[in-house]
Amino acid sequence: MTEIFTIAQILRAEGAFPQILATLVHVQGSSYRRTGARRLISPDGAATGSISGGCLEQDLQERATALLQSAETYDLVTYDTQSENDLLWGTGTGCHGIVKILLEKLHAFPPWAHSVCAAHAQRQTVTLRTVWQTSESEPNTLGTSLEPGEPVAPPGVLIQRIAPPLHVVIFGAGDDAIALSELVHAIGWENSICDPRPEFARPKRFPRADRVINIPETEAVTAFTWDDQTTAVVMTHHYRFDLPLLKVLVPMHLPFLGLLGPKERGARLLRDAGFDPASIKLHNPIGLDLGGDGPNAVALSIVAEIQAHRHGRNAQPLSQRDRPIHDV
Repeated sequence: MTEIFTIAQILRAEGAFPQILATLVHVQGSSYRRTGARRLISPDGAATGSISGGCLEQDLQERATALLQSAETYDLVTYDTQSENDLLWGTGTGCHGIVKILLEKLHAFPPWAHSVCAAHAQRQTVTLRTVWQTSESEPNTLGTSLEPGEPVAPPGVLIQRIAPPLHVVIFGAGDDAIALSELVHAIGWENSICDPRPEFARPKRFPRADRVINIPETEAVTAFTWDDQTTAVVMTHHYRFDLPLLKVLVPMHLPFLGLLGPKERGARLLRDAGFDPASIKLHNPIGLDLGGDGPNAVALSIVAEIQAHRHGRNAQPLSQRDRPIHDV
């Protein structure tokens, strides 16, 4: 969830306090968002992040305004949408679930937000602890803080692990890479563009890229820091560029490695790179079979496959899924 980083950035830059932080802390049954979803509501009514598909936000806005004007610091709100005839807020949400949302008033830039910003900059993981219900085993004050030790979640406590966003390194700077860069950015992931051709690898061509690097293909992989949240897509459209890239990328056993182009071409590249195609996990041709044509459709199929692979899903229609959409 990238919204927590965006919220932390806003809190760091924001001069107007108090602010209201809404956190989805408990779900029973079905819900549009999973626990840990957050929304920041400012005194002027501006909001960042989402708790639902839009059916709860108006009511939350009113409750946030009331909390800002009161002497209270917290408000735990429960929404029950289990009834088939649910007509709450005039929407008939029909989500068939019970959700609990903690509203907490922030009077200044909180320490946990500083930790989130620092961890994001260093591509590290940070864990947050949100106490939404006090008890004998959890007598501490309600609200969000940094988890100091081993994450333990007794009743009434939400533990949220904030990992760095997925980083997609795109080798190739053709027109189709522009569409992929824009879609990767739109979904909240980071993306870098790398290409040995200076006329293609230009920042102006990729306004949504976090980095644009012009470097020989034999040195390209060394320009990046690789971690378990970094993936690669090879789409230079040139055999002589793809070959040295795969020679280095394949042995790295990345979380996801994709290659654009026909399967036969990919198999030949692997053999020429010294690998047995049958024993290598290479997503080639990269992308899900969604149909369509053109750079935007190709970008959509690539992002869809990365998303499905990242979450261990088979990309079947949700209508054919006999389990809850969100894994517990």
